[in-house]
Amino acid sequence: MGLNRIPRRRDPALALEQHTRMKLRTTRWLRLHVMLIAMLTLAGLWLGGALLRWAGFEALALRYALLLPLTYLLYLGLLRLWARMLLDDEPADGAFDVADVALDLADGVPVPARAFRSDMGGDFGGGGASGDFTDGAVESGLSAGGKTLGALADADEGIVIAIPLAVVIGIATLLAALLGVGVFALFGVDVLLAVAVEVALAALAGSFAYRRQREGWFGTAIGHTWRGALAMLVLGVALGWVIDHWLPAADSLPHAMKLLLQH
Repeated sequence: MGLNRIPRRRDPALALEQHTRMKLRTTRWLRLHVMLIAMLTLAGLWLGGALLRWAGFEALALRYALLLPLTYLLYLGLLRLWARMLLDDEPADGAFDVADVALDLADGVPVPARAFRSDMGGDFGGGGASGDFTDGAVESGLSAGGKTLGALADADEGIVIAIPLAVVIGIATLLAALLGVGVFALFGVDVLLAVAVEVALAALAGSFAYRRQREGWFGTAIGHTWRGALAMLVLGVALGWVIDHWLPAADSLPHAMKLLLQH
């Protein structure tokens, strides 16, 4: 005797999530929107840094420790605003393909790297003793002393160059790590999509009763980005400390880079 199988109904929340993701991926310039969010976030970071500097916060490490958490909150707010905007606006046909091709072409254009020049250190001429010695008997000793002074001068030149180079390498490494964390852990298409899905579901929460099953847009955004935000906070404070310690005259990251290039 066969049993009548009752077909399972498809979860409407899951259906809406899949539809929203597919629609946004195929009709939106998602990478361009993520780029705009990142630019606005960085602009907020720059403006906040200028205000803190004007208020008397000189230490870069302290400024970054205060700014990065606030900037993270700004980023979460921008995600929420952008997700709502993407869901409300009517897309233009073919816009996604055009934006993807343009961004891919932009990614393929080689950017000439600016060579770093280290013009530090003086011109050491092998001792360069200029005293007037009247005793001819010490001529051979003077020659040996000149060689010794030349060796010491070369060693001193190496120390003078090594310290700034170590600072440059440290700053470059921290900056590369910050950019990597931002690109791969914070400013991503998947994060924007996840927030947009939660916003779309929240609009129909009464029909799907999804609140007991999902985290909501804020919890989803935090879950996708808190590790990257914490890494950026640690790296940013470390970068500020390095600049404060080795380049105390620098009042900002661009100023620190300018001081390094002047050497």
